[in-house]
Amino acid sequence: MTRNQEAFQKLEALYQDNAIRDRKYYPDFRRGWNALLEPASVSDEEYFPLDSDSVVVVHCDYGGLDFDFHLDQAKMADWYYQEVKRGKRVVFVPKRFKHSRDGRLSFHESVCHRHPEFPETALPESDRNIMACAMPGLPPELHIVYGNKWIEKRLSPLLQSSLPLFLIQTDFVPAFLASPFEVCLYLYLMDYCIIKEDYQKVKDEDLRNFLHIFRPSPMLKIKGLI
Repeated sequence: MTRNQEAFQKLEALYQDNAIRDRKYYPDFRRGWNALLEPASVSDEEYFPLDSDSVVVVHCDYGGLDFDFHLDQAKMADWYYQEVKRGKRVVFVPKRFKHSRDGRLSFHESVCHRHPEFPETALPESDRNIMACAMPGLPPELHIVYGNKWIEKRLSPLLQSSLPLFLIQTDFVPAFLASPFEVCLYLYLMDYCIIKEDYQKVKDEDLRNFLHIFRPSPMLKIKGLI
């Protein structure tokens, strides 16, 4: 059994969560996601070589899953400069992350993890952007996925209390993931997080409109998954 098939089987436990099962849209939610996740779990399609120098691996340990997501920094750079040419921020949104005196980064309630172990040999010295994205969690776990090697040069522990970087919008993180299954799993887990965080505060009919499976997410269309 492949890692994708194992992850798909473990999703059954998440469906049994009362926060999910008690929603009016539960049957449609489950059918919709299973229709995407099950065939994706047995697909061998990859959008880029996993051993490329531009690929970084971010570990996700959430909801009983132990899974690695692969992200392509080369594609991030390409999309970023296309967005610069258009002059409109949609995918990469400039934010300021708090920098504590002990070196930690955070954004609102979320911790932002740095990865100095990433080689990042494919990143040109002329391009020193720093980018982060959210991974599933409550609150979401943020990870620097582009430009870790330049963070130390941008920080001054005594003088600087924040760090400017680009936050990749959740809807578009799947653009940089390695396979149909990674795309679907990422968006499914984000839907799960949205429900868990808001189901007690937001009516079912309103919360449904925020879920990637029902809107649906533009990446599901762009990747040809729906």
